[in-house]
Amino acid sequence: MVAMIATLVADGHAYEAEGHVLFSIASMPDYGKLSGRTLDEMRAGARVEVAPYKRDAGDFVLWKPSTPDLPGWDSPWGRGRPGWHIECSAMSEAHLGEAFDIHGGGLDLIFPHHENEIAQSVCAHHGRPFVNVWMHNGFLTAAEGEKMSKSLGNFVTVHELLEDWPGEAIRLALLGGHYREPLEFSRDRLAQAKQMLDRFYIALREAAKAGIAPLSNRYEPRAVLEALSDDLNTPLALARMHERLRDLNVNLQEGRRSEAAGYAAELLESGALLGILQQVPESWLQGGDDNAWVEAAVARRNAARKSRDFAAADRIRAELAEKGIIIEDKPGGVTEWRRE
Repeated sequence: MVAMIATLVADGHAYEAEGHVLFSIASMPDYGKLSGRTLDEMRAGARVEVAPYKRDAGDFVLWKPSTPDLPGWDSPWGRGRPGWHIECSAMSEAHLGEAFDIHGGGLDLIFPHHENEIAQSVCAHHGRPFVNVWMHNGFLTAAEGEKMSKSLGNFVTVHELLEDWPGEAIRLALLGGHYREPLEFSRDRLAQAKQMLDRFYIALREAAKAGIAPLSNRYEPRAVLEALSDDLNTPLALARMHERLRDLNVNLQEGRRSEAAGYAAELLESGALLGILQQVPESWLQGGDDNAWVEAAVARRNAARKSRDFAAADRIRAELAEKGIIIEDKPGGVTEWRRE
């Protein structure tokens, strides 16, 4: 950090003032390009009273003095510590080189943090481009659009969610919104994701029951790849998967085995790109440590139906429903079940 600051000072992009070293935004003609702000807008939006030693209200600190009670290091400008932004420019140079492809972060970091990172790195490297692609994510929000954060105490950890929800459902709930947009995260959203996955897995189970093996190395998930290639458009990718789900179900119903096999393969390959549909359908739909009691209850219900004791059959169905087991009666007297 000290070496990078020294380069900026030597090249006229930074100056020392009252023990501080500040970056001169006027030294970089396209400062503000990432955030789309003009110098006048940035000056007008200064959040704190402008220090008298600044040449420009928008100049930002690279190094600042430390009092004896604060952390500090020796430097050419006296004992002090780095500003907020310079550490990221120094770390990326050390680990990724002077230029690299993708830089991520939250929308709230575009200005001033990432804008200042660009200024420091480009000017310290004599005008060489810093980052090729910037990817800024929207915030997870809780109820009523409030940002989810530790400071507000309105967050939940992944470990806590996994106690009640399968990992694929959590992943799908997040993939349902574009990464650049805010996403309201709720249990309703998780429930919808779980139901969506159930529909995919039910179709794949039906294909397996019909003896249809998904074709491999034949059906590239081109539609999903195109969506993901467009700025990771995961909502569009999922919409394309729903189209393939519809195609699979139609071809299963109409007995077109080859076409159904192709659509099943495309669904699985699309799911692999998104980290979903990675389980055997039966494991997803009936997952649990002990399914014997469910099978026994289903057998009792089937016996009651066979003897036309429909009251008993309905009672067993209701008891299973209370425990999160859904019964589905299929043609030919076949009964299937799955967990909610």
